[in-house]
Amino acid sequence: MPCNCNNTPPPCCENIFATNTVTRSQRGPQGPTGPTGPTGPSTGATGPTGATGPTGATGPTGATGPTGAQGPQGIQGIQGFAGIQGPTGTTGATGPTGATGATGPAGATGPTGPAGATGATGATGPTGATGPTGATGVTPTFTIGTVTTGAPGTTATANITGTAPNFFLNLIIPQGATGPTGATGPAGTTGATGPTGPIGTLGATGPTGATGATGATGPTGPAGATGTTGATGPTGPAGATGATGPTGPAGATGATGPTGPAGATGATGPTGPTGATGPTGPTGPTGP
Repeated sequence: MPCNCNNTPPPCCENIFATNTVTRSQRGPQGPTGPTGPTGPSTGATGPTGATGPTGATGPTGATGPTGAQGPQGIQGIQGFAGIQGPTGTTGATGPTGATGATGPAGATGPTGPAGATGATGATGPTGATGPTGATGVTPTFTIGTVTTGAPGTTATANITGTAPNFFLNLIIPQGATGPTGATGPAGTTGATGPTGPIGTLGATGPTGATGATGATGPTGPAGATGTTGATGPTGPAGATGATGPTGPAGATGATGPTGPAGATGATGPTGPTGATGPTGPTGPTGP
């Protein structure tokens, strides 16, 4: 069965050209330009979403309320009020930007090259074959590597390690700033007044009054009557007031304020940029 180069794949025509030697003047006219190969994809795959930022550090415990003032001797002062709750800790720093997306796959094969120069009139040449499709690129993978807490106030950093197609994303996230100290608790109430000191001892008894003068000696006769006893001396002055009793013990220390709530979770990092467009595939071979 004869080979028809207008409707038969190139191998048939190649056999004809291999077994029949012809000159340039005996060739057919230039064959039409081969069809354009398919266009490669315009956009690479979207990069993975950045990792979520770490939780902010817990705010510090509020300061202990001061000791109540020392009252005079008496009953023990009531317990001071509990310190107010410490403020909420600051929000943790925003997580780092996600890594750049992987390079998109290679584009499809480019258009067929131009036809050869026009030859002498003859049979119509076959259509050039479409070039092969370029190989698909390898899609990389990203895994979270190390996550380290940095010093407060430093800048968050990220770096990528590993070899294609397996990569590791390592993060350094600074610690949140320490929350302010809680307000001072109120002073304890003053203790009750102590009891009155004991009464001083009585003063010594005053001296006895002087004895009255002796009457003149009467004639001898009956003995005279005994003179009356002198009046009692005045009462001595009252003793000095006793010293004030010792001061009562200090009021109990106020209870420690509760721990502030945990800081809010950091915002999710932005989406990584679109990967670069894959390169155009190689040009297909020129038609025979």
